[in-house]
Amino acid sequence: MGKFQFHFTVHCHQPVGNFDGVFREAFEKSYKPLIKTLIRHPAVKFGLHISGPVWDWIGANEPAFIADIERLTDRDQVEIISGGYYEPILEILTQQDAIGQIELMNKFIRTRFKQNPKGIWLTERVWDPSLPVLLSGLGIKYTTVDDTHFYYAGLEEKDIHGFYITERAGHPLNIFPIQKQLRYAIPFKEPSQVIDILKKYRDTGTIHSVTYADDGEKFGLWPGTYKWVFEEGWLERFLTDLEKNMDWLSMTTQAEDIESNRPTGRIYIPSASYEELLEWALPVEAATKFKLFKSSLSTIGAEECCNPFIRGGFWDNFLVKYPESNWMHKRMLLVSTMLATIESRIGLQLDDARTELFKSQSNCVYWHGLFGGVYLNYLRHAVFEHLLKAEALIDTHRPQSNGISYTEQDIDLDGMNEIILKNKHLALYIAPSKGGALLEIDVRDHHFNITNVMTRRKEAYHEIIADKQTHHSSTLSPVTIHDMTNVKEDSLDQKLIYDWHPRYSFVEHFLPSQTLELDRLHKNQYIDLGDFTLEQYTLVQHEGNTVLLSRDGHLLYGSGKHSLRIEKSYRVLEKRLEAGYRVTNTSDQKFEISMLIELNLTLLGTDGQRSLIINRDGEKDMKGMGDYLKYGKIDSLELLDQWQRLGIKISTPSLSSLFTYPIETVSASEDGLEKTYQGTCFLLVYELHMAPAESKGITLPVDFYPVRNPGDKNGTPD
Repeated sequence: MGKFQFHFTVHCHQPVGNFDGVFREAFEKSYKPLIKTLIRHPAVKFGLHISGPVWDWIGANEPAFIADIERLTDRDQVEIISGGYYEPILEILTQQDAIGQIELMNKFIRTRFKQNPKGIWLTERVWDPSLPVLLSGLGIKYTTVDDTHFYYAGLEEKDIHGFYITERAGHPLNIFPIQKQLRYAIPFKEPSQVIDILKKYRDTGTIHSVTYADDGEKFGLWPGTYKWVFEEGWLERFLTDLEKNMDWLSMTTQAEDIESNRPTGRIYIPSASYEELLEWALPVEAATKFKLFKSSLSTIGAEECCNPFIRGGFWDNFLVKYPESNWMHKRMLLVSTMLATIESRIGLQLDDARTELFKSQSNCVYWHGLFGGVYLNYLRHAVFEHLLKAEALIDTHRPQSNGISYTEQDIDLDGMNEIILKNKHLALYIAPSKGGALLEIDVRDHHFNITNVMTRRKEAYHEIIADKQTHHSSTLSPVTIHDMTNVKEDSLDQKLIYDWHPRYSFVEHFLPSQTLELDRLHKNQYIDLGDFTLEQYTLVQHEGNTVLLSRDGHLLYGSGKHSLRIEKSYRVLEKRLEAGYRVTNTSDQKFEISMLIELNLTLLGTDGQRSLIINRDGEKDMKGMGDYLKYGKIDSLELLDQWQRLGIKISTPSLSSLFTYPIETVSASEDGLEKTYQGTCFLLVYELHMAPAESKGITLPVDFYPVRNPGDKNGTPD
């Protein structure tokens, strides 16, 4: 029997849309010192997967780093591992897009490093049984998943090592299990302890290889790890210890293993990911029960034996848990279909548009667990920005038209059609089935979705805030972020407010005038007397640039339930959206009540470059997007975004009053629990004093205009 083989693989990734400063910090604290240290230890072979967004950043900012990687490939110390270029979850893409993403990465690796990729990094280790068909057709011989996947297939710990072979419809693929014990030990335990773990595997006499594969950010970027890994020399000591044990230990790549050894066995793995992600995918109530169940098993000492038979959810259910994720995903699929259709029609491949589409598929923003994910507004913005850029590039290959495009389609696949109404400057996504609301307003000239606002919802980890405990490691070494429960801000419990309806725009509420208090509105401490916010509107007609919707609903007023009709229209005029209302009292009783039209809009931040301007009586009040405000009658309100060079003016001549407050969520990040700004709620109040059969009309023009950035030459905001 030959030497015991240890596969050491690191995966480095930052999502599309992340801040340049984060890329820089990750490079300086993790990627650069990691590779520099490995260069000093040529006997330590390893696998390396770097995602496309990181390669793009390195190529633009630190090209010398690529020369370091080339040096490692030239001396056969590193195997470059492929994957979807922009780090998508492969199984939620069309087959054409999944193939395109992998081929893009394969081409980069072959061109730059002269290696023909044999392995693929599965994003978030999300495995689907159909993957062998896709991957084998691209020349991929193996992938790596967690040992958790193998437990779910019924294997025991003693059998989970080396690599297994699977297939689908006769297409084979080798699969390496990642040893969880190693994943939690590296780099958090002393190097000698890691060597002891490897010796235990060796001493069984039946295991020829084990695999460690995990995030490169654990080496320097995770909290506390830079000091531990580099300043205090953990990595240097670890690599030195590996070299000292090479009388029995062999550092080989996974590609070398499958060339020189037989599979441990044959296996079929169910759809799965790593243990923590499957728990995060559960609905909140189920996640809470799941934790209680696991805790009860631990109490009676049965957790270890039962773990293989219990599992959390399924990655795709993030698209149920977070409707915002589902909407982005289905919008992405819509653009993918548009692109495939136009390419087929013109007989050309639109590489620029496809690159923009691929960037929108970067996985991090489509789910949420330990990291911010879908709660990070700038990552959601990046998805829409690249989708809108892709749409603009597709449009250059359509017949030129300055007119109106109208489409009815079930975009989010809920069984009900949405309406797309757009011209060359604006696009509206209207949902008759969801209160006749606008789900998305795109300012196409700026590639900006101004309704990109997250709903405030309960998360299972909010229980941590309730007990107001902040936990820190009592050891000298850092702890894995899976064990961190740090609360980053005081009074976060005051931000645990949950919405009873999605944060769409142009939705209606009815409240008694005397209950209109800013704090109660912000905290959802009111009863809506109407049934319009969540209910079905009917499409009455579409004519040219206008869509007319109607709902015959009800109003709880006095001692009874009275009928009320709302007709709501949307019109696009060049760079103007015009929303129109006609409210008709169809009951036999007069009433006096406040109608609130809710808009939820975002400029992505609340800093000085993003402001709210209130216009009244010829005077202007400059406010912040994060301010809590109440005004009486105003002439208009404006949102000014100097970063996006975008101005938005909402004219309100018949308004009775205005309330505004920020939409702030409490979500987990790698540093702990934190408050995140999502957008600003604008409640436009109209007092209705209506006799039977009386109608009232309301018009809300919304104009979009360019502004100058203060950094522009001789520029001030227009």
